[in-house]
Amino acid sequence: MKKIFSKKYFVTLTSSFAVGTGIILACAGDWGPEYGDSSFTPEAFVNDAYQPFFYSDMFYYGIGHDRQHNTRFNESNIKDWANYLGNGTSRTELEFLLVNAPAETIDSLAAYQAGRLKTLPLSVRSFSLFRKNDKKTADFLRYLALAKKSEAFAVNNLEYSWDYESKKKPVNINTAQLNKELLQEFTQTKDAFLKQRYWFQLERSYFFNGPAQSALDLFEKNEASFEKNEMYYRTMAYAAGACYKLKNFPKGSYYYSKVYDGCDALKTVAHWSFGPKEENEWKATLALCANNDEKATLWQMLGTFYTDEKRAIQEIYNLNPHSEKLNLLLTRAVNKQEQKFSTWDKDYTSKSLQFKKDTSTSELLALVTRIAQAGNTHQPYMWHIAAGYLNMLNGNFQQAATAYTAAGKKLPKEELVQYQLRLLKLVNTVASTPKADSKLENKVLADLNWLQKLKTPDGTFRYNTAFQWIKSTLADRYIKQKEFLKAVCFNNYLSFYTNDGNIEAMKSFLNKANKTPYETLCASFYPLTTNDLNEYQAIRLTYDDQLDEAIAKMETVPASAPLPGNPFNGRLQDCHDCDHEAPQKIKYTKLDLLKKMKEMEEKIKTNSEVYSNAMLVANAFYNLTHYGNARAFYENNIVGSSHYSPFAIDSVFRDFLIDMKLATKYYTLALNAAKTAEQKAKCHYMLAKCERNQWYNQTLYNNPKYQYGDHARLPDFLPWNGFKALKQQYANTQFYKEAIRECGYLSTYAQQ
Repeated sequence: MKKIFSKKYFVTLTSSFAVGTGIILACAGDWGPEYGDSSFTPEAFVNDAYQPFFYSDMFYYGIGHDRQHNTRFNESNIKDWANYLGNGTSRTELEFLLVNAPAETIDSLAAYQAGRLKTLPLSVRSFSLFRKNDKKTADFLRYLALAKKSEAFAVNNLEYSWDYESKKKPVNINTAQLNKELLQEFTQTKDAFLKQRYWFQLERSYFFNGPAQSALDLFEKNEASFEKNEMYYRTMAYAAGACYKLKNFPKGSYYYSKVYDGCDALKTVAHWSFGPKEENEWKATLALCANNDEKATLWQMLGTFYTDEKRAIQEIYNLNPHSEKLNLLLTRAVNKQEQKFSTWDKDYTSKSLQFKKDTSTSELLALVTRIAQAGNTHQPYMWHIAAGYLNMLNGNFQQAATAYTAAGKKLPKEELVQYQLRLLKLVNTVASTPKADSKLENKVLADLNWLQKLKTPDGTFRYNTAFQWIKSTLADRYIKQKEFLKAVCFNNYLSFYTNDGNIEAMKSFLNKANKTPYETLCASFYPLTTNDLNEYQAIRLTYDDQLDEAIAKMETVPASAPLPGNPFNGRLQDCHDCDHEAPQKIKYTKLDLLKKMKEMEEKIKTNSEVYSNAMLVANAFYNLTHYGNARAFYENNIVGSSHYSPFAIDSVFRDFLIDMKLATKYYTLALNAAKTAEQKAKCHYMLAKCERNQWYNQTLYNNPKYQYGDHARLPDFLPWNGFKALKQQYANTQFYKEAIRECGYLSTYAQQ
């Protein structure tokens, strides 16, 4: 067995009222669920107490690492003392005394109770507990005074190290005197509740401050006298740590396994501390077991600690096929294996299920199938479901169906288990049926409706990966069958919107009065509305300069928010943030902008103020591209929004959203109508900007060979036609002088 630990021992640091045990650190996962791509839900089959040991890319499932060390037993400790002190004891008072009060306050209370102090400390003077003045209250305070002293060595180290010795802090108490007092109270006390707690306190103090052998002897000489409750296992955890100090690793591991099995609150602590380093140690540990159930616990811990679930499953099954300890190991094994059956999509944006032969899963599949067919486990249906799932992932759809049928015959009425089988059967049905015809649609209709409406608390049912695969798979089949409306309902692919006939067909479909049940399902999957489609059509028509049609479409949708900048501005330098911050006398919605542009275009057609109107329309078309200040115009639920660069715009829409042809058209009209040199200079400059943008479009954004991140910049001297005209014909204009100051590229060119 591989050697793992470099520390001399791992300790369990357990306070009687505020402290947990051991420090457990691990790296947390990110980028999706910590269990990866999973459709097999361990919560359906495994006791909640084992949840930290579910398969995860973090150290412990759901928590990353155990940080409950100072709070683990607060509630149970308060409850135990409330029961001991009797009805009417204030929980708030107990919480203060047990958890928050400093040792000095407790010492003062003990002194007051013993008659050595005449007045109570101010912080507790109103406490009803001290009006009782009975023996139990006095015993409680005497115990608490000694327990608080232990915090100096038992609590302060917890936030710093797994290994007590490596970070041991100076202790400003007389530990020899403390041990003497604890031993005296333990020996003299007749009350079973107090005696067990003094036993725990003395065990802990011996562990930290005395010979480890004393801690082990104290536990073993007295453990038979006490009830096997939470306090018993907390004490046993220190005895296990003492064994590690004494290098008696087999006994330490054995004790940790008993703690793990007997106390849910200490499962993660015992699991972390546990870990035989050599095979001979492991055999010696097994030899200490009193029965097969204890051996099964050890094998379960070993299987989860060293992630060798298959070996542990086989060993536990040989010991006791009905052992519940098999359940956790099976879910871990399946959750690990299913990661091999997911793949990135072509755009590397998400992962999806895939079904393939994988020989690395054959050993587990054979083991699970054999156990499932034997039918003698605690949860036979679980093994059939797991066998079906592994077969399905390997493309053995008929074998999977057989296993799922067997599982259904023995399935309990527990909701999560029912959900799990139903989901996997649905996946198997879709995976094994190559064509999405009416027969398949009728077969899966009820299940798809169920998944569509499914809401599970805190995400415990793992159905998202499978559901997404089902929808994308059906969409792919519908595309091949040229049933594009159904395809886009299941997977909203953007190339659908390049065809206006598709959009009109979708609007008719959404407005259809008497849909079939399956059509109703499709419509429920579709993420867009008729308004979204009309708005997109209006946007698309705008970039074709079909403003009448665009206005007609835009008038059918709710009014948009005003655009953040004036779309008729024409800057020397592109700065949409500057335009957004500038005051606007008139604010334009999308519809307002279209109507104003239409009004200006009508004036151009009638030769009315052609230069100014053409210039304003050109500015608007420029600003409607990604280069301008009115990107908000094209942002909607189809095109998307907040595009940080043209690369962020889907290629389906990118071409028309960065194209300069309409801006160039109207700047050219303005140039032809210009009367003065200043007007002509401005037109040439704006045309040069359009040329520059088109260069970027061709070189970068519309270049299929260009990869985002490649180095690409304007050549040092690229003589745009507009710059040539400015330099050669309009160098004496005021506009040219302003442009030279604002545009570094023009300035560089002008100096050549």
